[in-house]
Amino acid sequence: MIITEKVELKVFQQSYVDRLFRTVSSTNNFEDYSLENFPFEGRFPRGGTGLYIDKNTKLDAENSDLENSKILYQALFTLTETQASDERLWTYMTHVVFWKYMRNRWPVEKTQENKEIGRITDRYFLRKINIQSLTRNGIARLWWYAHLTYDKSRANPFELTEVLLSKADLTVGLTERALGSNRNILFAVLEFLKENSSISSSEEKTREIYKRLNLVGGVRNLPFLSVEDITEILEKIKITLP
Repeated sequence: MIITEKVELKVFQQSYVDRLFRTVSSTNNFEDYSLENFPFEGRFPRGGTGLYIDKNTKLDAENSDLENSKILYQALFTLTETQASDERLWTYMTHVVFWKYMRNRWPVEKTQENKEIGRITDRYFLRKINIQSLTRNGIARLWWYAHLTYDKSRANPFELTEVLLSKADLTVGLTERALGSNRNILFAVLEFLKENSSISSSEEKTREIYKRLNLVGGVRNLPFLSVEDITEILEKIKITLP
């Protein structure tokens, strides 16, 4: 019998998140992001969040995004979308809870010169609450990849997560478009790509699918359509592909 111990997660105070961000973005001071432990001020994380995680939860930069996504989502399965859109939480996660993972996954000192600030603000912070930002923050992205695609009705609930994370261009193509924020659209597109490997294996054809589906969205309100309706549209688009 495996006994797990849950610990309550903390979040940074908003004023402290703002200060950390200003330190990086306005002064270009990013030396702290090369240290073994981030020197955060211990009085600014606060408790009482009501959020708990197994204290043994570990993310490994040697693992795939898919493996880490499953680990994190199962560890934070009860997290609500509102809680998972809180920049204070994810900033605490990137700077404290999963600092070792962040340092190994996105080492700032190995970033191309003059790109360090962009890497830090993209991966360690969450300044905007939209699908693009949520899936760029180093830890939030892992939770949201799984959350947007998890389907408990399937034998493998992470089946569509596996499709989403099967190729980097597929992941970025969906999560950096408005298409990726609607569950029905996302489910329909991922299931379609799973069943049509000749399309999903071609970056050009996949991009064309996204483009034409967006065009359809100009005359039909896609977010209000069922998965079946969107699948039907995708099948019609498929016929017209070169």
